[in-house]
Amino acid sequence: MDYFNDEERASQRDFATIRDRVFAPATYLLARLGVTPNQISAAGVGFLVLAGLMPPSLAWLGTLGMALYVLCDGLDGPLARKMGNTHPGGLLVDIVADQLGVVILPAAAVYHFGAWGPAMVLFAASYVAFIGLVIYANELKVELRRFIRSKYVFFLLYLGSLHLDTDLVSYFCGFFALYHLMEIGVTLHRIYIFHAARHAAAPPGEAAPPQKRRNIP
Repeated sequence: MDYFNDEERASQRDFATIRDRVFAPATYLLARLGVTPNQISAAGVGFLVLAGLMPPSLAWLGTLGMALYVLCDGLDGPLARKMGNTHPGGLLVDIVADQLGVVILPAAAVYHFGAWGPAMVLFAASYVAFIGLVIYANELKVELRRFIRSKYVFFLLYLGSLHLDTDLVSYFCGFFALYHLMEIGVTLHRIYIFHAARHAAAPPGEAAPPQKRRNIP
């Protein structure tokens, strides 16, 4: 269960190996203390909420909260592998915690420095919907094209807006809301073709056979 394409998945495996080595001392200590990967994910969400609550006058606390949120996001996977505790349930918790920043921070942007509400809502909704479709497509083994990942750029722009007490995110989020909607349409089209092909291949009255990953134009 993930939201990567084939090329990115290979890169992520290499990156995970490096990350496991970097965080090895921390994961060893956390495992000895009995801390679970889900607790690390939950702590990360807590730091994210803290970051979202900080006004521009406390921008340094917002930045610290975001740094700890990203750190927790980097630690929970290595800790799960260290403890031999990787399974789809844990992956789902990790994915949800990883995407909550795109839900919480747009609302914080509207409240703290007057970002344009419609752009924030469309950005958050289209991003989460698109990631959900990508995960579903990967479970079906439908091959996806490369797509732009806007989350971390948005995080940086949000923190810049917080420190400068000005809106740097509305145009960015408006553009990427339209981009995510376009990618949703492309992904839905590929999933539809996949299911149509399975249905056409199944004998009348029988379930469609499982299929291997296939290229869909």
